[in-house]
Amino acid sequence: MAECRHARPQEREQTHQLWRTVFGDEPQAQEAFYDLCAPQGPLVLVENGQVESMLVLTPVSLACPAAAPCPGTYLYALATNPHSRGKGYAAQLMDAAAQWTADQGMDFVCTVPAAPSLFQFFGKNGFEPAFYHLRTPLPAPQEGPWQEITPQEYVSLREELLGSIPHIVHTPGQVAFEGQLHGALYRLELTHGPGCAVVEDWGKFRIVKELLCLPGDEAEGGRRVAHLCQGPGELRTPAGRAEGVPFGAIRWLKEPPALWQQTRRGYLGLALD
Repeated sequence: MAECRHARPQEREQTHQLWRTVFGDEPQAQEAFYDLCAPQGPLVLVENGQVESMLVLTPVSLACPAAAPCPGTYLYALATNPHSRGKGYAAQLMDAAAQWTADQGMDFVCTVPAAPSLFQFFGKNGFEPAFYHLRTPLPAPQEGPWQEITPQEYVSLREELLGSIPHIVHTPGQVAFEGQLHGALYRLELTHGPGCAVVEDWGKFRIVKELLCLPGDEAEGGRRVAHLCQGPGELRTPAGRAEGVPFGAIRWLKEPPALWQQTRRGYLGLALD
């Protein structure tokens, strides 16, 4: 019979292998993620002594204007053994993750499907599209003042810039992990005030995981961050449901704030991918 629980120390090698099989990351990168984002380790589905499916829950919160922050968890690295797919293990494990989150007194689980086609799969398991953004090619570059900043500084500036819209609040550990993957965290000095950006170098292609700035600085910020990229890439910025593409999904475990019930959308940004 299948059992869902946090992995035991002797099962860590199995979870390392499963993560590496599905996502390609080496155990050192996995352990760096646990250290920064999820010290409790992975949640696993075990059957006959074998880890068949796994995921990791890392704490986040949802900030809504005029409401107390809602604590929740971010579901990351959902993986099932290739030979065991189609048996419902991932669905069982997601239900266990939701129950664990609820047992901790938290309000929701959110995630970023790895492909647009997976929104339907998560929808069958209680999730709904909730977080939107725009993806555009990098514009023509323009040089301007910038500096690399620490994860703590980035989180602080990010909250200042996102204070007026519902959004997922990331921890300094999550931002540090994002910065360690392939790139760096930046503060930009723009016409109406500071902006911030996460830039990842994927070899011949750069991904600006998020660019945040004050109204009126969007075009300037895009040109500035394009200069930092020094090559072709993709720019991701916040957007509403009408003009944006769905990026993340949420499963509420309690009644959401009134503003969320009215709009049913927000911004997530960093995907930790």
